[in-house]
Amino acid sequence: MRLAIYIRSVESARGAERVAVNVARGLAARGHQVDFLVEESGDWLRRELGGAANSVCVVDLRKTSHDGIADRLLQMRTFLTYLLSAPRTLITHGDACLGPVAALLFKDAPPLVAIRRYLKSQPHAVLSFLNYPNAVLLLVATLHRGKTRFVVSVRNHMSSAAAFNESAWVRSVPRLMSRLFGRADAIVTPSQGVAEDVAAITGIDLDRIAVIYNPVFRPELVAMAEAPVDHPWLVEGNEPIILGSGKFKPQKDFPTLLRAFAKVRAERPARLIVLGEGEGERQLRDLTRSLDIDADVDFPGHVDNPFAYYRRASVFVLSSIWEGLPNALIEAMACGCPVVSTDCPSGPREILDGGRFGTLVPVGEADTMAKAILTTLSAAPARGCLIDRAREFSLDRAVRRFEAVMAG
Repeated sequence: MRLAIYIRSVESARGAERVAVNVARGLAARGHQVDFLVEESGDWLRRELGGAANSVCVVDLRKTSHDGIADRLLQMRTFLTYLLSAPRTLITHGDACLGPVAALLFKDAPPLVAIRRYLKSQPHAVLSFLNYPNAVLLLVATLHRGKTRFVVSVRNHMSSAAAFNESAWVRSVPRLMSRLFGRADAIVTPSQGVAEDVAAITGIDLDRIAVIYNPVFRPELVAMAEAPVDHPWLVEGNEPIILGSGKFKPQKDFPTLLRAFAKVRAERPARLIVLGEGEGERQLRDLTRSLDIDADVDFPGHVDNPFAYYRRASVFVLSSIWEGLPNALIEAMACGCPVVSTDCPSGPREILDGGRFGTLVPVGEADTMAKAILTTLSAAPARGCLIDRAREFSLDRAVRRFEAVMAG
């Protein structure tokens, strides 16, 4: 089959972006012609595709887009088509999605001409990742007259994301999902919790939503975990290392992790490394100083190979308020690292099988998190057991499921 994956950009190299690239490589390895549609490409994507570069064609939509009247006309046509597709009662009494759809089409100005031109080549299916591509794909789908299947992939627990986020766009996403997802030929989520959330938001039957766990475990991960690390705290014989990872944003709730670590540090020697970057770094550094733990906390920024850190850490802690299916938790387990996680919606409970493979703690409770970390440091589970569990989130298993959904 000729298949396409559409995502806005992969340069942040975070969870959904890595999943999209892994799926593209996996589908290509199974003999399909794969087009990877992006609005921003770069060195990371070229490196990640590696040997798959000959069987995965990267299509930079912005480079093939027309800047001019064709774009403006297609924006207007897409918006008018959306208006005409709305039930009369919504047009009469107002549609809460009109503003978000208008902002998406006219402010964000997605490359509609390039997308529509690509669709005229009649791929068998297009799979979109994340909220913006999902909305754009389903808006353009109404203009398409071919047999292409349109598959959208929701990567996060959107009810929680909308409730906690200050962004007007993120708060509008559940409304857009409710209005647009009926146009999709299939919907994919990374966990049962996200599937239930999508069903509640859209009213779509749960049995129409495919749950496909993220393709995290792959053979090269083992070799990457054994690669050398130059961080001085990871030299054998130093204090136990607690590890956190993720973008510095409210969703990840690193302040609770820092407060929990301060309590751990009061009980025994330990150090904390938090991988990642973001606008919240300054506030996190200020908090470490106010807790008087800054000498034992390090923020090394983004690292290309987090697996080598997971392999050498004593415990990995996920402190999130919400997730979809947190890749970092699976990656840590794949490297044999014991884990502690918040029991947030959604994903951790499914990954840890209700707490069988790691301790689940309530969201935002530093005291409980600290006790779980101390217990794990004192009596860590067998690394082999964690690795075996992580193997269940394999690339091959996920790719076969994506293949089936895209085939229809």
